[in-house]
Amino acid sequence: MQTPTRGADAGRLPAAWWLIPATVALLRMLPVLSLDWAPPPPGQTYLGVSYLPADFLAYSSLVRQVSENATPFFYDPFTSEPQTGRFLFLFHWVVGLAARVTGASAVAALEWSRVPAIFACFAALAWFLRPIFPERRDRIATLLLVAFASGIESFLLLLVPELPEAWALRLREDTSPYYGWSLFASFFNPLWSTGLALGLLVLRPLLFTAERSRRALVGAGALLFVLFFVHPYTAIGVCAITGATPVVAWLLRQPPTWRRELENALVLGAALVATGALSLWQLQDPVYRASSGGIFGSFSKSVLWYPVTLGVLGVLALAGGRRSWRERHPARFALFGWVAAIVLLQTLPILNGYKFVFLLPLPLCVLAAPAARELFARRAWLAAGVSVLLFGGALLQTVEAVRSTRAVGAVPSDLMRAVETLAREPAGNALTSPGVGNVLPAFTSHRVFVGHWFMTPEFTSRSVWFRRFVWDPGAAAELRRTVRVQGIRYVIVPSKRADYVAGQLAEPPLERRPAGELEVLILR
Repeated sequence: MQTPTRGADAGRLPAAWWLIPATVALLRMLPVLSLDWAPPPPGQTYLGVSYLPADFLAYSSLVRQVSENATPFFYDPFTSEPQTGRFLFLFHWVVGLAARVTGASAVAALEWSRVPAIFACFAALAWFLRPIFPERRDRIATLLLVAFASGIESFLLLLVPELPEAWALRLREDTSPYYGWSLFASFFNPLWSTGLALGLLVLRPLLFTAERSRRALVGAGALLFVLFFVHPYTAIGVCAITGATPVVAWLLRQPPTWRRELENALVLGAALVATGALSLWQLQDPVYRASSGGIFGSFSKSVLWYPVTLGVLGVLALAGGRRSWRERHPARFALFGWVAAIVLLQTLPILNGYKFVFLLPLPLCVLAAPAARELFARRAWLAAGVSVLLFGGALLQTVEAVRSTRAVGAVPSDLMRAVETLAREPAGNALTSPGVGNVLPAFTSHRVFVGHWFMTPEFTSRSVWFRRFVWDPGAAAELRRTVRVQGIRYVIVPSKRADYVAGQLAEPPLERRPAGELEVLILR
């Protein structure tokens, strides 16, 4: 693939373009900042988490571990099973180091990591676009679309009160911004932003001939290895995009460049071999082996939502794609291959395809940029309506995120009283409900019998067992066995069941500490 010759309008973007990621970062941080503007509901406490508390608390538990040990290999705090600690999460490790240096809490460090992650993603994108668009105005148009373009789902959600209940529920669930239907939506997750930035650094030398050199290819392979341990779904996407590009070119009657494809295969193969070797070592630990299989599954979202979730951007991308084909743009096969690869990954029955949705909007923004720029320049009478439909979703998503954060980011104050009680105790294994278990490792060094839905092996059965321990007299013998085998040192139960649970233990608790509607039992 040849690279366009740079014209007079090429060169560095003006410094003012940094206002684009700055605005995105501000809008994405408004939900967590808003927690300082309004008190929590009565009897509740804000966690400081603005999006998807269950998952972000799990991330925070990893970040917090770096305060104890600077090694990048983490243990799984959401199980009390013995383990050696072989989880490698490089993004969380870097955030943890930042928290360790600055003294910030794990939750605060993770929330504020969103800002540098967004800036890094836009910097990588600006660099990635230079071989595609020699003119600054097309690159600026792409950056604006990446920053703020959304579908029309946010507008349709305004009509939910008028829709049948089943339709409204399906619309809410399937078009949730947390799937990353637009890039603005996906910027809530700093892990995605960082993964996308690294993915762009890997893809440029692999896709564009003029960007290739031995050093660039070696660097791409090394970064792909890193990417697998930052965000494996992005790494899989990068491999699929690289492989799909020559296939799409061949289907569209473009003869493959065999030397380039062989070099790309060697780069991907080397990264995969290195990743596989490290993964084999990780799999020797039974806890890692039991917790790391979530990439396979059949949970996905239908491509039939594209007219809604892409909206005007999808129309502009179709127009831009036709134009790039007509003008024989050198990047057309890479962009078409990118779209084809992600659509395929999203629909494969063996993968949890929803994990790849956030990788789709970027090539569409690139394809749409010239068409969008010309539309706004030549048809000013359409600009107002198109702007509302194209960019209004970002504002509506921000308003909704600010509103919902105050609900999803709060927990009962008694829960935090119990957490604060255990934060002063030596590290040990805790038997708690899944809800308490999801929170406890983010703020303390304790491990839990059951906690996060994904990181706790046998989560469903363990959740059922905890309920039996608290309410079923027939489970007393199993409770005592679990406490012994799992090395349980702390038990947190509803205060109205504390006397019963304490009486079922093999030995009475050394200490009982009430925390409102919860009670902490400290065992021998």
